[in-house]
Parts: sequence; structure tokens; C-alpha cells
Amino acid sequence: MGLLIPFALGLLALAVPIVVLYLLKVKREDLTVSSNFLWRRVLEDKQANAPWQKLQKNWLLLLQLLLLFLLVFILSRPFFSAEAQASGNIIILLDASAGMQATDVQPTRFSKAKDEINSIIDGMGGSDQITLVLMHSFPEVLASNSTSKNDLKAALNRAKVTSEPSNPRPSLILAAAAADRYPQTTVVVVSSGAFAREEGLPSLKAKIKYIKVGNSDQNQAISGLRLRETGGGPQLFVGLNNYSAQVAKINLVVTVDNKQFDTRQVEINPEDKNSITLTDLPINTRIVSARIKPADASQQDYLAADNEAWTVRSAGQPQRLLLVTPGNTFLELFFNRLPNYNVTKVTPDNYDTLPNKESFDLYIFDTFTPDVLPPGGIFFISPPTSTALPVSGSVNSPSFARLDQNDPLLRYTDLSAVYIKQANQYTLPGWMKAVASSSEGTPLIAEGDQQGQRVVLLTFDIHQSDLGLSTAWPIFLINTLSWLQPAGALDQVTEINPGEPISFNITNPTEEISVTPPNTGAEVLKVNSGVASFTDTGQTGIYSVTHKMTVGGKTTSLSDNFVVNLYDDLSSNIRPLDDLGLQGTIPTGASGGTLSDHELWQPLALGALMILMLEWWIFYQARRIRRKDSALVSGLDKKVKASKT
Repeated sequence: MGLLIPFALGLLALAVPIVVLYLLKVKREDLTVSSNFLWRRVLEDKQANAPWQKLQKNWLLLLQLLLLFLLVFILSRPFFSAEAQASGNIIILLDASAGMQATDVQPTRFSKAKDEINSIIDGMGGSDQITLVLMHSFPEVLASNSTSKNDLKAALNRAKVTSEPSNPRPSLILAAAAADRYPQTTVVVVSSGAFAREEGLPSLKAKIKYIKVGNSDQNQAISGLRLRETGGGPQLFVGLNNYSAQVAKINLVVTVDNKQFDTRQVEINPEDKNSITLTDLPINTRIVSARIKPADASQQDYLAADNEAWTVRSAGQPQRLLLVTPGNTFLELFFNRLPNYNVTKVTPDNYDTLPNKESFDLYIFDTFTPDVLPPGGIFFISPPTSTALPVSGSVNSPSFARLDQNDPLLRYTDLSAVYIKQANQYTLPGWMKAVASSSEGTPLIAEGDQQGQRVVLLTFDIHQSDLGLSTAWPIFLINTLSWLQPAGALDQVTEINPGEPISFNITNPTEEISVTPPNTGAEVLKVNSGVASFTDTGQTGIYSVTHKMTVGGKTTSLSDNFVVNLYDDLSSNIRPLDDLGLQGTIPTGASGGTLSDHELWQPLALGALMILMLEWWIFYQARRIRRKDSALVSGLDKKVKASKT
């Protein structure tokens, strides 16, 4: 217990004049009465010669002194120190990614996390301030440096869990920047901790408090759903993951164009994955969905967001592709089996004389680099040195060691066993990044987007490796071609993550694009500088896209689809971590909590108000009694006078 303004206690000296007023003799009014029996005490009082009287017991005096004491105590701002989860400048990071929908904590992990934050808000001291940040695919600031409990609770009530993947880096960078501005900052992370499995998270110059939410790891997920084009028709790849420490038996149901196509039971080992390839799909397959659920009633799957996935076979116009190569059997055999591309093949010597070479959608330059790059998406395969991609040397026998498996180019591929005899060393421009590198850091696969033009670089000749003979080659090539599609064109299988925007190029001023999300109405997109963007992709499922265009007075309408699926290891691996592994982390339940000062003026002020009301009531009752006594004496006086007459 302490006082923030102790010198305010000097105001207690005001008790002296209050007591003095009660010591002064009260001046009485002379009255004629029939008898002095009722006024004996008055007569006794008049017999005193001094102006002072003996201090007598008086409830009003006691209440007034108590009221003075409380008011002075309030002005001195008393407080007590108690252990708090955080104090001072507090930044709360609330995990709102898809994994927080898990129901191992009732009703959900997210609801439990909000309860924990409500407790922190309730325990705020008078000098504490809280910044509340919702952490999902991007940081969303709900309240900034607020000292109002009501405002913070209102902001917390507005927070909603999402189906978006976990992306902790931007939120941690935001917290680090805020901590640099305010010394003695405490960052409170309320989460299951799954995001901490991501490597290379930024450090914070702050004290970090981790509140763990969740207690189970039981979850199975669809980790991939992909259609592959073959000469005999489409094939379906289904990837399945078991994130629990127990064997999982699940029922898999595959639906093709709203008709059940396949049902089977699949067993997956603990913390392992499985894959299934389905053939003999109908030649006109358009929309495919897959759904899983536990096959055993004793088995649990606490996260439903990753139990269903969709894929769409593009019905759009074939893409025009120019293949510039001295001869590459691996590329030519692939395109012979892929009907969604109109391929024109030329040798490097004939490229310059090719008419209309700027009219293609996609370009593959195999061991060749043109002097002027065309406008479409470009796939370079071991290009010779150029100003755009300078070669600084070569490296012998590099192996794939650093892979970004979440990158669209590498989905569903396994490149770990691919042998490479030799690869070029390129100096990548700032707009490109390596998605696959050797153990020494030599880029083997890189990608980039320069002002809307997408480029993929393979740093080695396919003939200098066994990539073309591996099962990963056709998948990698399909991924590459899909990613290289011009902005605004729907890929062969358009697939994005929840919360990820999608854009469409508008080439005709009369063109109108509308998007219909699952279970909601259509939204007509606004066009800005020839680009229409759609950002409301937080819900998983199938989205319909309608293009309307008026040409020559005739309106045409084309429809296509894209899908939003949750394929995110950080969200699906719901096993909670006991320690985030960040610098300064205090695990849940650890000792050494901070002390927070809590002021007491609010209950004291309420007590002072109640005493003031009690004082008024006693004064009012005493005054009413005096009036009755005065009326009684007046009545007796009148009777005495009447008897005398």
C-alpha cells in the first residue's frame, strides 16, 4: 500500500475547524412555556458561563470527520501493488489465424484467448497503456496506446478469428518498432505458439510474455488437391497430413462436379503424410472437392478449416506459349500431353525473325536470352549471361538443400533427390528471390515480379540433371506455368490462400468483372488504372468470376472460377508450444511476474458518496424531530394561555 500524493494528507487539518464548530455553545431563543420540565437540558445549558461546551457524542460530527478523511485519502491517491501479467506499455498480439479455430478448448481457442486478454485489461493499473494487435496474414491494430478499459474491451469484442494462414513476421516487426519507441515495453503473445515454428523471426527489445492456449495436437488436414492433365484425361492428386502423435484413420470423400466419385478409408502414421492419386476421372471434369473426417469415433480432429479443399479445371481459352529451344525432349513431350496451351516452337536462331513475337502470353527461353525481353511471363532455363541476369561463375554438383515448400512453384514437389551436374551462379536483381538453393546458398530456382511481369529462373540446364526424369518435373512445370499467367488471367487451376488478393487486367473499357464468393452475393469490382482487384477472400471455397464485355454492340459473358484453400502447416499443426523461443520469453506459469500499481480512488469515492447521503438523512431526521417538538411546545403554550383567561 502506498500514496502517490502523500502531502495531500495535510488537508486533514480541516478537521480542527469542524470540531471547533461543535464546541461552540449554541445560542438559544427565549420561549415562554407552561413548564420547564421538558426544557431542563436547555436551562442547564444556559447556566454555563463559558462560550464553549463539552464535546458530546454526535453522529453528524463523526460522519463529517469520516467524510473529510475519505476525501483527503482520495486526493492522496492511495494504491496497492499486485502481481500482474504485464504492466506499463503493453503490446498484446492476439493470434487470429486459422489454427485458433481449434475446439480442443471450448468453445474455441480464440474465445479462450479473448478471455485471457480480458483478464489483462481488468488488471490494468492507472499508468498502464495497451496496444491490441490482431495477428493473422497481416497485423490489424484494434487499439493503440489506450488507457481506457471500456475502449479496449470494445475493440476486443470486435476481433474475429480468420481462416487465413499464420504470418507472424509483420506483426512481430510492428511490435518491435513500437517497443523501440517506448522503453520498458512488455509484449504479450496470446496464441498456441504454432507460428513460432517459422524460422528467422525478428527479435524484440522488449520483455515477452507468452500465454499458451490449447492442449491437444489431434488434427488431420488436406494438404493438397491438384488436377493433372494426361493424355488419357485428368488425374487427381490428394495430399493428406496427420499432425497428431497417434495413428489416424480417416474417411476421404471425393466429389466431381457435385457427384460422389470416390470414398475410401486412409491410414496415416503419427506426424506423417500420405498421398493418393485418382485416375479415370471424367474427361469433362470441371470442379473437384475432397473432404475428410475421422473414421473412428474415439479419434478427434479439432480443426475443421483444413478438412475440405477444392480445385477447378480451367475452361478458359488455351494460353499462347512460345518455346525457344535448341531442342529439349523433356519440354516437348510435356506440352504434347497438355491441351490447355497452344505452343509455338522455334530455335534461338529464328527468334528475331519471328513475326508477332510480342503477342504470346508465355515464353520459355531454354539456354537462350533475347536482346529485348517480351512483355509476357518468362521462364528462363540456364540462360547465358545478360544485363538482366549476369552470370558470375558456375558451381559443380550442387544439391537442393534450402526449399520454400510453401511457394507456389514448389507445391507438391520433392526435389531433394534431384542430381545436378553443374549450375550457373547468377547475380539476382532486387526484384527476384531464390525459392530453392544449395547448401552453400547458390540459387537453383528463383522467381520475381517486375511491374506485373513475372519471371522464373532455373539456373541449370535440364540435360545437366535428372530433373526431367523425376516425378517432380511435370508438377514443377505446371506450377511454373500457372504462376506465370498474365495478371488478370485465371490459371489452369487458380488457387490462392485465404486473405490473399487476386487481380484482373482490364483490356477493354467496357469490360465488367464480378466475383461471387461462396454463400454470398456477387460483387462488381472497381477498376483502377486498368486493374480490378478482389480482396475479400477470407472464406475457403469456390469463387465464381464473371467477365462481361460489349464489342460491336454485342454483350458477351464468360465465367470461370478460382478456389481458396487452407494449405498451411503452421495453422494445421495445432500442437501448442510451451515456449516461443523468442528472446526474453517467459513461459506460461513461470514465476517472476511484474508488479502493477492499482489505485483505490474509485471505491473510496463511492464510500464518500454513501456517507454524504447518510449524513443528509440523519440531519433531515433530526430537523423533523425538532419541528415536532416545537409544534408540541407551541400547543401547550396555547392551552396555558387559554386556561388563564
